[in-house]
Amino acid sequence: MEHGEDVALVQLSTRIPKSLHRKVKLHCARAATGVMDFVAMALEEKLAALSETPGATRGRPHRRNSRSRWPLGTLSRRAPVKR
Repeated sequence: MEHGEDVALVQLSTRIPKSLHRKVKLHCARAATGVMDFVAMALEEKLAALSETPGATRGRPHRRNSRSRWPLGTLSRRAPVKR
């Protein structure tokens, strides 16, 4: 994926298993591509595949990351703090 001057880029920070990171780095080295380009292309392909199959993500239970401090939705459901 080539980034033109008019494309705004943002930083994506996430944690992945060390073994997966190593596989990605090895693949990118062999394919002579950057990790950033590989990840951007993989995300675009995944989103395109999901949009081709309507309802592909519906009905799946949320899989909470065990490292996450806050499960989805808990902040909005908290009771107000009494002062």
